[in-house]
Amino acid sequence: MLRLSLLLLLAILSPTALRAHEVPARVAVQAFVRPEAQVVRVLVRAPLEAMRDVEFPTRRALFLDLARSDSTLRDAAQLWIADAITMQWRGAALPAGRIVAVRASLPSDHAFEQYDVALRTVLGAPLDPTLEIPVAQVMLDVLLEYPVTAMPTGAELSIDARMARLGQRTSTVLKFVPAAGVERDYVFAGDPGPVPLDPRWWHAAGRFVRMGAGHLLDGVDHLLFLLCLVIPVRRMRPLVAIVTAFTVAHSLTLGLSALGYAPDALWFPPLVEVLIAGSIVFMAVENMLDRPVERRWMMAFAFGLIHGFGFSYALQESLQFAGSHLLTALAAFNVGIELAQLAVLAVLVPVLSWLLTRVVPEHAGAIILSAFITHTAWHWMTERYDVLRAYRVAWPDAPITTLVVPVVIAFTVISVVAWLLSRLMARVLATRPSPVVLLLGGLSSGLIGSGVIAPAPVAAQTGRTTLSGVYTADQAKKGREVFTGFCAGCHTVASHSGPAFAARWAGHPLSEFFDYITRLMPKSAPGTLTEDEYVWVTAYVLKLNGMPPSPRELSAEPQLLRAIRIELAAGGDRDELAADRRVTSFHQRIAVAPRPDGRIPAGRMEKP
Repeated sequence: MLRLSLLLLLAILSPTALRAHEVPARVAVQAFVRPEAQVVRVLVRAPLEAMRDVEFPTRRALFLDLARSDSTLRDAAQLWIADAITMQWRGAALPAGRIVAVRASLPSDHAFEQYDVALRTVLGAPLDPTLEIPVAQVMLDVLLEYPVTAMPTGAELSIDARMARLGQRTSTVLKFVPAAGVERDYVFAGDPGPVPLDPRWWHAAGRFVRMGAGHLLDGVDHLLFLLCLVIPVRRMRPLVAIVTAFTVAHSLTLGLSALGYAPDALWFPPLVEVLIAGSIVFMAVENMLDRPVERRWMMAFAFGLIHGFGFSYALQESLQFAGSHLLTALAAFNVGIELAQLAVLAVLVPVLSWLLTRVVPEHAGAIILSAFITHTAWHWMTERYDVLRAYRVAWPDAPITTLVVPVVIAFTVISVVAWLLSRLMARVLATRPSPVVLLLGGLSSGLIGSGVIAPAPVAAQTGRTTLSGVYTADQAKKGREVFTGFCAGCHTVASHSGPAFAARWAGHPLSEFFDYITRLMPKSAPGTLTEDEYVWVTAYVLKLNGMPPSPRELSAEPQLLRAIRIELAAGGDRDELAADRRVTSFHQRIAVAPRPDGRIPAGRMEKP
């Protein structure tokens, strides 16, 4: 009697009893899939306590009554296991699985370590009905069979196991056991969707493209970093350079990580998260300080290396779904990231251009946006740093050679890519490669024996000057219209002609003047004109300074602009200077204010 009273008290006070119908916090499921002749067998083991809404017969309110539990065990197997699994063969769903056997097992039973042992156990004798096992400790083993018309291969089979509803966090360990070949293991959390059991390359490619795009779109920190990159840069040429540098950098570290050349210490992922938040803070502060954007691609490359490690940790858990197609999955994941990145930029850049030209002044708008981003990213950084502090940062206990070799390889690869990228950007942007990047390139070249690196030339080539005719009269005419409509309200003709122009630009490559006006004109909204409009303004300024036109059109090609040296004539175009002084005086006299988009009202421009 005393024993019965104690048992009843234990049942009343037991946390398990109190939470009999609550969702368990963590649930672990084990499963096997084995194709046989004209049938696919699926073995599943899951905890009985996760199968709610089924009243299992008990003894003394605590122990499972094994003698009377067969029908309820089958009900639970049907409701929580069979109904949650869909097998597909050659892209079509197979008929619902038939429950062949169910069995209650002890948690100490290790039968599910091997397929053959698990199959014999499920089909074997049930537990002794006199055995007393608390319901919360019982494991339910289920054997399902799915009919097929022929012996299926792994490439033809996929499984959709929707086990997430068993617990708040459900993890499934699934082993595919082919009739011939290597056993393949999968470990996934929640519901991963249809999983090809032996995927072909196109299966891996499609899955990882979607996964890469989803990761970027779900990652608010990556999106904020992209926003920081493009706030002050919306012209095509520098924008392409910045996005290219970021893409190359994160692709590089993503690949190195997937191939095992990244640190595997527990503290490294939290450190990467801190650095990602720090990169956002840094770029946002750069925007508020209104730094020059010519070298922004270098910062995009440096921080892209860090973001690549962040992408890699999202990828590593899913590489198991790639089967033997690791490189395909890696490339597809990166393609997905780039497609999502381009989609974001396609929306972001026009919206920013509209916002910073029509709603708020560009400089003020950039500061306001960057301030909000800085505030958010700073909180992320401090929170992530608190997480990082919980880890003990220690030197790995491994031979020095195993640590140094991956570092040297990774440094060499990054240095070579950085040097090659600097050469490319020197051509695209007509700027000198960074000394730091050139130093990295020199070190890497020495490591791989590729020779001496020479900086890209930037000086204008001899033999061609602005006096030889480098623009057409039509370009200069269009440039006058653009200058009058966009710039005359803020920039005077005198500042771009005569002694002022000569003192600043004589002897310089034309590319330097072109880069100057693309960064600073029009004053109300720098960088908002098209590339052709900047070429026309350049042609107009050359005409103002007495440089003759020619039949050959001027273009924005960096190599062409670098090859032309600015050489001044004895005097400027007096008629043009006089006409434009009248236009400038007229604008100052009537105090015409630019519209929000930077244009002067067209009706007033024609009065002179």
